[in-house]
Amino acid sequence: MLKRTLTIILSLSLAAAVLTSCGDSSSSDSTSSCEVCSVGEENSSKAEKLPQTDEEWEAAMLEKSLVSYGNVNPIKEKIQKAQAGEEITLGYLGGSITEGYTVNPDECYASLTYNAFKDMYGTGENVKYCNAGLSGTPSRLGILRMERDLLVSEPDIVFVEYAVNDGTDFTYQEAYESIIRTLLDRDIAVILLFSVTKDDYSAQDYMKELGSYYDLPMISYCDALRFLFENDRLKWSDFSNDEAHPNPEGHKLVAKMIDNYFKTVTEQSSNAYSVPEEPKNLLLSYGAKMVEGDTLKADDLGSWKQGETDVASFNNGWRHMKDGADPIKFTLTGKNVFLIYKEVGGGNYANADVSVKADGYENSTLVNAIASGGWGNPQVVQVASSDTAQTYSIEVNTIPGDEGKSFQILGWAVTE
Repeated sequence: MLKRTLTIILSLSLAAAVLTSCGDSSSSDSTSSCEVCSVGEENSSKAEKLPQTDEEWEAAMLEKSLVSYGNVNPIKEKIQKAQAGEEITLGYLGGSITEGYTVNPDECYASLTYNAFKDMYGTGENVKYCNAGLSGTPSRLGILRMERDLLVSEPDIVFVEYAVNDGTDFTYQEAYESIIRTLLDRDIAVILLFSVTKDDYSAQDYMKELGSYYDLPMISYCDALRFLFENDRLKWSDFSNDEAHPNPEGHKLVAKMIDNYFKTVTEQSSNAYSVPEEPKNLLLSYGAKMVEGDTLKADDLGSWKQGETDVASFNNGWRHMKDGADPIKFTLTGKNVFLIYKEVGGGNYANADVSVKADGYENSTLVNAIASGGWGNPQVVQVASSDTAQTYSIEVNTIPGDEGKSFQILGWAVTE
C-alpha cells in the first residue's frame, strides 16, 4: 500500500462515528487486546481488518486517538453554556508542545482547537482563550504555577498535556493528579491529551490510569501516531521537524483529533458526575501557592540580589552574587515547601544547600544547578514536608568552594 503524507491525511473529510480506542500500543499486553494489531489474528486476517480507503484510514486514526469520552456531563454543561451566549474560557496547561514552540502562536493545536470550539459552539465573542503552556516544564512545576498562569483566567475547560515532559516516578504522578483534582474541585471540565517523542517516549500509561480513575475524556495523539507509523502511513518527519514538537501540519493533525472529540461528544449519553472522594495517590503538591519576589521579601538577602533572574516567566526571584558567601533567609508557613530554581547543562553554576528548620523539624537538601539535559529551564525540588502547618526558617547558600558561582532561586511554593 502506498505511503500517504501528512498533507494528504489532513485534506480528508472526517469519518462518521468514532469508537473508543483499544488501548495504549506501548503497553506490554496491548498487542493481544488490540483488534487491528492482534498478534493471534495478524497472519490470517490483518489485511481484511486494516483500513482500505483513505477515509477508512482517517477514521481508524481518529478511533485510535480517542481513548475515552469519560463522563461527558461536565463538557456538555460547558458547551451548553457557550451555546447560550455565556462567557466561557478554554484553558491549556502543558509544556512546549502546548505553548507552540517552533510554530506561530496561531498555528499551535491550542489556538486551532480554541477557534474550532468557538465556531462550533460560541455565539460571537463569548468564548475566551488562555494558553498556559510553558517550555521545559513538567507537571511538578505545572501544579505550582497553575494559579498564576491559568486559574486567574477562570477557565471552564482545561486541556492538560504533560506526557513527554513528565517522568513516571511518584513525584510526577502525584503532581499530575494534583492538577486534575484541583481543576475538578473548581468545577472545571478536564480533558487529558497524551503526546509522544520521536524516540517513542510517553508517560501516558499512568496518565491513562488516572484518567480512568477520574472518568475523564482522554485523547492520545501518541496512540494515533503509533498506529500510523506501524502501518507505514506516516513518517515522524511529516509530523515534526525535531525530536518532540509538532510542526504546523503536526499541530493541525492533533487539532483534528481534538475537534473530532468536540464534534462527537454531544452525541454521547450523559450521567451525573462526581469527583472521587479520595485521591488515587498521596497528594503532596495539591493546593500549592507559588510566591515570587513581588509578594515575598527575604528576611536577609545576604550575598544575594532580588529581581535579577532570567528564566522565561520567572524574572522576579533571587540571584546569588558571585563575590559573596552569606546565605539568603526566608520565613514560610505551610505544610510542604518547594523550591523553584534555574537548571543548566553546564557552566559556572553552584551547588546550593537549602536548610529548613521548624519546631521539632530540621532538613537539609543539596541542590545542584547543573544537570544532564538542563538548558536554563525552571526546575523544582521539595525541601520540607509536614502533615501540619509549620513556620519554617529557611537558609539557602552555595556550598564551600562554590562561593564564586551563580545560583538562581526563581520562586517558592507552599501548601496550606
